[in-house]
Amino acid sequence: MSDDNTTPGEHPVLPPAPTAAPAAAPQAYPGAPAAPQAHPQTQAYPLAPQYPTQQYPSRYPAQPYTPARPTSGLAVTSLITGIAGIVFSWTFVALLASIAAVITGHMALKQTRSNPAVAGRGMAIAGLIMGYAGLAIIALLIVVAIISFLFLGSLPFLLYGVAG
Repeated sequence: MSDDNTTPGEHPVLPPAPTAAPAAAPQAYPGAPAAPQAHPQTQAYPLAPQYPTQQYPSRYPAQPYTPARPTSGLAVTSLITGIAGIVFSWTFVALLASIAAVITGHMALKQTRSNPAVAGRGMAIAGLIMGYAGLAIIALLIVVAIISFLFLGSLPFLLYGVAG
């Protein structure tokens, strides 16, 4: 057995931990500076002097918001049908779209010229250019097809090459 007065199966009892004696307040030597405090108090600084403010007149007077001019629907239609005439230049739809682009483009130009409150002149011009370009492409394709048929005998010669 052991010499600590325990029976088998019991845990030994530990002696209590020694407690530290409270520390005495340090004695200040004569003429020594005071010890710093744990939490120094905030020092209050004087407020900055307040100067009078002056309101300067604006160089630009306040302008009311002016809404954007409405765009001509004919100009938008001319632009869309002009694009369709170029994209579908290999179909019959291109002829109709290009003709519609030219007609609505001229109507939109007349509308924007007579009423300056309506925007869309650039779209109308772009639709006109694409409409005329679509008509030129169609006319060129028709001329090539006719020449091919007359001089070469058939249209498949252009599409498939010389059959020999």
